[in-house]
Amino acid sequence: MISPRATIATIGTLATTLVLAGCVGVSVHVASPEGVGECDSNPVSLSVTQNGKGDHVTIEYNGPMGYSLIAYQGMYSDSRFWDMNKTESIIFNYPAGDLTNDYAISALNIDAAPWTQEITGVELIKATYEGSIESFVGGLDHNQQDSGADYAYGDKILPVTIAVVCSDDIPSTIMTSPTIDSDNAIDGFEVAVAQAFYPNFMYVDPPTVTRQQRISHGVRGQMILPAEMADVLPDDIGPISVDLAAAYIGENDPFAPVSEDQPYSLTDASLGDLWLLTIDSLLGGPGDLNFQITGDSSLTKPMSFEFSGDSQPANGYYLVTMSVGEDVDNPDHVKVAMAVMQYSAQRGLTLEGLRQQHSPAEKLAYTGSDPNVITWSLLGGLVLLGAVFLRPKRRKVQAGSTNAPSDLK
Repeated sequence: MISPRATIATIGTLATTLVLAGCVGVSVHVASPEGVGECDSNPVSLSVTQNGKGDHVTIEYNGPMGYSLIAYQGMYSDSRFWDMNKTESIIFNYPAGDLTNDYAISALNIDAAPWTQEITGVELIKATYEGSIESFVGGLDHNQQDSGADYAYGDKILPVTIAVVCSDDIPSTIMTSPTIDSDNAIDGFEVAVAQAFYPNFMYVDPPTVTRQQRISHGVRGQMILPAEMADVLPDDIGPISVDLAAAYIGENDPFAPVSEDQPYSLTDASLGDLWLLTIDSLLGGPGDLNFQITGDSSLTKPMSFEFSGDSQPANGYYLVTMSVGEDVDNPDHVKVAMAVMQYSAQRGLTLEGLRQQHSPAEKLAYTGSDPNVITWSLLGGLVLLGAVFLRPKRRKVQAGSTNAPSDLK
């Protein structure tokens, strides 16, 4: 269940952390996907959206008074397209990176500012948070900052899941060595609905590869960062570090036209799915990969890169994570994004950026799902960077699933 320890890393060690990322964390049972469910037969809904820079979030709860909203550092997927568990939520251990069996949840006080409330019916409310992601995470009763300087960087990039619990007065707590059930989930802990946001993740164009040449076991060349990355970072930012990491997905073409069996491709999958797919690929992918900037990093000038392996990298598709920020131990400024890469030993590599996730109407047409799904304004990369996970137990694909990792490999 537990893989080797991975610690909160500086921005310059993204690739190493991804490769070494272990598994310390457990699943959380989520009763209903897509932010729409019920408590005691009463409808409840939860939406979470964030802006393109990954620094502002809007959270909205609609439902009866008297239920609890909580937050925990961990990821979430709506699609239920994984042949893993009934749930698509994982809570990181606390602190992330330590080999502990403790898991922290923070109660959200929706009765106090900056939350606002609107009465929408008899004992029904709409509670809304709109503001800085940094302030939200910093205000949680339990976060990585509270674990000491070695972990504070995690607050800048670890996903945060918001959830509704069908009970009143759920307190902030650290669950110490809870009982884990047969689904590798915390026994007796279930949330009605959940949604997540991803600090400092951006939806941007891929890097532009200006030239490349084949080398033994890979390629080397030059690339330029997308202009959006430079635009959102301060003009007076210190020395820049650009870090890359690649996770092998498989030979099958993820850009294949949508169908009943494959309702979307990698380029427009949800970020929660991509987190899970990256972890699955890293834990079971072929060999060691090296994707790195080999010269000076720059926001605007071409940078030398190399993509190689211990042997020739597998032909096919990869998810590439790009992390850009200030080259200090705990950077004040960091942005992360992602691209889909196709690699061929004969033709080299090409990069394609992620598309914005389907609108509710489009996703309804593809999958027959409830239209009350979340359309993310931010769809960024996948970075573990100190988050370590428990790989969930595999099960048969569930009814209503949309895809499975085996279909992509």
